[in-house]
Amino acid sequence: MDISFFKNKNNYRYDELTDIYDRYAINSYMDELVSKKTPFSFVILDIDNFKFVNDNYGHLVGDEVLKIVAKSIEKECEDFGVVGRYGGDEFIFVFPNVQEYEDIWKCALKILKSTVDLEIPMAKDLNISYTMGCSRFPLDTTNLDELFELADKALYRGKLKGRNCFIVYLPEKHKDIDVLNHRDKVYSPLYINNKFYTSLITNRSFEEGIKDSLSFLGATLMIDHICIERDGQLNYEYFHPLSKKFGGYEAFGYDTIMKDIDVNGLFYVNVTKGIYDNDNIALGKKYKEQGIYSSFLAEIKAYEFHYGFLRCDMVAVDTGRIWQQTDLVTLVHLANVLGLLFYINEDK
Repeated sequence: MDISFFKNKNNYRYDELTDIYDRYAINSYMDELVSKKTPFSFVILDIDNFKFVNDNYGHLVGDEVLKIVAKSIEKECEDFGVVGRYGGDEFIFVFPNVQEYEDIWKCALKILKSTVDLEIPMAKDLNISYTMGCSRFPLDTTNLDELFELADKALYRGKLKGRNCFIVYLPEKHKDIDVLNHRDKVYSPLYINNKFYTSLITNRSFEEGIKDSLSFLGATLMIDHICIERDGQLNYEYFHPLSKKFGGYEAFGYDTIMKDIDVNGLFYVNVTKGIYDNDNIALGKKYKEQGIYSSFLAEIKAYEFHYGFLRCDMVAVDTGRIWQQTDLVTLVHLANVLGLLFYINEDK
């Protein structure tokens, strides 16, 4: 479908702050596509951790970010779709005649990668990333309200996966997500911490308790690979079901990890590609060799005893996981509890 008519702002409403289309314009466009039975993909985009921008840089910088992001994503998708502002830090896209997974992924990846070149003059140290969720008409549904709901489910799954990513709605993976209930209850830090503590202490076997707790956190936080690295070995490994095709993991080694871990026994990186060839970071080469794009490490210890490291890996793609504060707190709690459990079971 020719989108030149739609791109004439005299024909549609646009957002005053960002000077791109508003939600009503995008809705009108989708109504037009539906009436002509034109297939399309619908995408919701969130700016990751935008509240942090407003809280730490101020709302003037926040508005500037919205303007810059709007112009950037409008430029990136001008050849294959249209973009509008839904409200706040959310933007919406329509890709007419784009239905195949690989085609959608190419469009989305182009937008995700565009953040590398984004410059915020009022906050030059600020890094911007996006999370995107997609649904398809008429493949997923012919109802526009449901189309929003399905894209929102995919978006929420992307946030669980660590943000800075793109998720296409697939019913076999996402249909049972109840976004409102999950946000408020199922994936709350309170629920997650209580659940993994329960997994640790309700098994008769110490080893099985650790395996269950790692399995739960791996699935809930959508971590590709979570394990304990100890004595040069990977113990109690858990691979998320979505990542069974990946392999080749090897131990980093005590000396390598200790070169980079901080005084609190922690090391994490959102995007490892920037440190692959940094000789000052010993883990960089290990990440590159094993195709890891995001990483978290926490020392497992109690008193003067060292029991290894809690290790979380995300498998290499073109973007990285944005570790959230709630994720990190939960993983640090787990490492500390594991240290005490090892102490009780091995150093009586």
